Amino acid sequence: MRRVSLIFASVLISLTCAPGVDAAQAKKAVSSRKLGLSIRVEGGGWGSVHKSQIETVLYSVADELLSRLPAKLAAPIVVTHSDSNPLALYDRGPQGEYLVHLHARDARWHLYAYEFAHELCHIMSNFEENAGADSGRHNQWFEETLCETASLFTLKSLAATWEAAPPAPELSEHAPKLRRFIEMLVNESHRQLPLDTPLAAWLMANEDRLRDDPYQREKNEAVATLLLPLFERNPENWDALCYLNLDPTDARNNLRQYLRNWYHNAPAEHRSFIAGVLALVGVADALPGEAPMSGGAADASPAAVLAPNAALTAQAGRVEP
Repeated sequence: MRRVSLIFASVLISLTCAPGVDAAQAKKAVSSRKLGLSIRVEGGGWGSVHKSQIETVLYSVADELLSRLPAKLAAPIVVTHSDSNPLALYDRGPQGEYLVHLHARDARWHLYAYEFAHELCHIMSNFEENAGADSGRHNQWFEETLCETASLFTLKSLAATWEAAPPAPELSEHAPKLRRFIEMLVNESHRQLPLDTPLAAWLMANEDRLRDDPYQREKNEAVATLLLPLFERNPENWDALCYLNLDPTDARNNLRQYLRNWYHNAPAEHRSFIAGVLALVGVADALPGEAPMSGGAADASPAAVLAPNAALTAQAGRVEP
C-alpha cells in the first residue's frame, strides 16, 4: 500500500504545483567525492538514464549528509537496481564494499534521493553492528526513524542546493520537482501526533509495538517529523549517527539505555545535540546535568514543531534482517 501511494505521488508531482519549502539551515558545502567516498552504480534496470547520471545524484545526496568521511566509508558503496524494496544489505561484497539496492529508475531523481539518503543513513548508523538471527533488533525502529528523517532532510536541502548550484546543469530544473514532491506529501495525517500529546506520552503507548516490529512506517514517520527540526537547525550533527549502535548491548537495551550509549560513545562536539534528542523523546533524565543544544525542538509541543516544518512522507527503504 505504501509503495502504491509513493508511485502515485511520484506521477502526480509533475501535474501539480505547490508552494516551495524553506530550505534547511545551510551546512558548510562538502564534496563527499573529494572526501574520498566511492559510489559505484552497477547493473541494469535503471531505465532511460546513464549510470554516471545516477552517481552524480547519489554523490549529491551524500554531500548533504556528510561533513567528514567516517572511517567505515573508506569502503565503496555499490548500488544496483531492484524491483523490490530499497535496502542496504548486511552482507558485504567480495572486496568489503557496502551493497545497496534502490527501486528508483529513469529520471525520477526525487526517488533516488529519497531512497539513497535512507540507506546511506543506515550505513552511517552502524546498522550491521550486533546483527544476527539471535541478537534481536529491539531499537531498530529508532534507526528506521532516523533514516526517514535523513530522507526528508535530504529532499528539502537538495531542492535548495540544486536550485542554487546543481551538480549537473540539467538538475536545476528538478529543484522545483523536489519541492512539489515534498509539498504534495505534507498533509498525511499520520505524520502529526494528536494535538497536545507529548512525544514521550505517545512513545509510552507505542514503543512496545515498535520494538516488536520496527517497520511500522506510519509510526516511524510521525517521530521522524518531530526529529527533522533538530537536524535542520544543526545539520553538521548528521555525523553523530556514526556513534550509534556501537555498544554490544544496544540491540536489546531499552530506549533510555540505547540513547545513553549513543551519547557516551559520541565525541563532545555532538553530545549537546544528542542530549536534545533524548529530551525530545522524554528521557533527558538519563543524562543528569547535561543541557540540550539550544535552538532545538526538545521542549516544543508537536503543534509548535510542525508549524514551520511541514510533515513529509514516502515509503522508506528498509534493511532486511
